[in-house]
Amino acid sequence: MEIGRVCKYCHVSAYVAYDNCDPVYKQTFKFEILPGEHNSLVWDKIIKIFKKNGYKVELKS
Repeated sequence: MEIGRVCKYCHVSAYVAYDNCDPVYKQTFKFEILPGEHNSLVWDKIIKIFKKNGYKVELKS
């Protein structure tokens, strides 16, 4: 029996809000990542993309 391709996904939920107010816009998205890629490397790449585009980024959890 042949085993199919193994997929690994990153699911992200993001929202826009003003300081401590309720979210005013929420979006959820997912993208495929390499099956063997370590989770911390995925977060590092995401943060690097945001910083490269001028956003201040803080990983909260």
